[in-house]
Amino acid sequence: MRRDGRVRGVVAFLEEREIMAKRILIVGGGGNQIGFVRKAKDLGLFTGVIDGSAEAPGLHMADMGATANIRDPEEVTAAAERFHADGVFPAAEAGVEAAAAAAERLGLPGPGVDAARCCRNKLAMRERLTAQGLPGPAYASAATVTEAEAAAARFGFPLIVKPADGNASRGVQAVNTAEDVSYAFTQAYQHARGGGVLLESFLEGEEYCVDGLVHEGRFHLGGVTGKERSAPPYRYDVGIFMPPPLAPDAAAAIETCVRDALDAIGFRCGTVHAEVIVTADGPRIVEIAGRPGGGRIPTDLIWLAHGHDFAADALGVALGRAPRGARLYERGAALYWTPGAAGQVTAVTGVDQARQVPGVKEVVIMVKPGDVLGDTVDCSGRDQVGYVLAAGDNTEAAVTAAKRARDLCAVLTRRAAS
Repeated sequence: MRRDGRVRGVVAFLEEREIMAKRILIVGGGGNQIGFVRKAKDLGLFTGVIDGSAEAPGLHMADMGATANIRDPEEVTAAAERFHADGVFPAAEAGVEAAAAAAERLGLPGPGVDAARCCRNKLAMRERLTAQGLPGPAYASAATVTEAEAAAARFGFPLIVKPADGNASRGVQAVNTAEDVSYAFTQAYQHARGGGVLLESFLEGEEYCVDGLVHEGRFHLGGVTGKERSAPPYRYDVGIFMPPPLAPDAAAAIETCVRDALDAIGFRCGTVHAEVIVTADGPRIVEIAGRPGGGRIPTDLIWLAHGHDFAADALGVALGRAPRGARLYERGAALYWTPGAAGQVTAVTGVDQARQVPGVKEVVIMVKPGDVLGDTVDCSGRDQVGYVLAAGDNTEAAVTAAKRARDLCAVLTRRAAS
């Protein structure tokens, strides 16, 4: 027994030394990605970062940073070659397909180009899930208002209209009447990058996030997150919490739903973030992303709620290593975004008091007097104001702390005279 323990200890030590000698290229270095840059540095990885903006903070935190079009497979591949990368990690949604292409060309771990395309294009995902016999909403693609109105007439209301290849809830709307289809189509089309517009019958039920890792085709659950959503017609999260109040059989059904969907699109290796709605007929996939979730789920919520260093495991998977972390406990974690009305910011109050609320880990306010806020209609607009991160002995305690701190923060604005 002791001898086996010593051998396992030596193996673990050698594995840690091996990963510390690796070189990871992180695709995306904006504010939502810097948690992974920090984690890579903490792990001792030689860290490269590419981003389309020279001002991206991750570029300046990395051992090597460079500007590049992260949507372009040629540029991402060239960057990985220059960097002598042992792994390519898609931290930003825009870089998922190009990162997968670079990994495939260089013989590095990755999901596969076809699976990455299904993650980026919701129509391609729907078609693949349907072909594999997995249940989902009625859906149709549309390139014109006329096509959208015809599709809406076929499967009725309510329905969801969204860009087929969008993200961050941009251009996503719930539609209840035929008169609103044209406007919703136009808004979605403005955010489509070439994949057209997707219409889906409305799925009634609670929505959850599922974050996990795939290594050698096997899915490893990181965590399930509950959420509070904005009022219709827009569909974005105003708060998230972990773990949600789910019976064991319901949690298992959600995990199975995601695993089956990943198998259906052939996702081989990488980090995944899925959205699932639990309907009266069971869980249904809303979408699958081939990158880490937002809202600090992978870097903070999973750690606070379960003691699992999911971010370290995600980087390890990109380098070809199986996940090694495990859930150590079940506590509570929550993140709630701070609202701000459209207009010029005149004052920000209550931040110091919010930071004193028991359980609050961070209060982040992104705006200052003089800044101008637009209407909040998606995650991008929501993110420009700020948020509160909290933890507790259970989910209820974490949510209570986060909401109390959020309500103490006030971002006061004044609309310009018309």
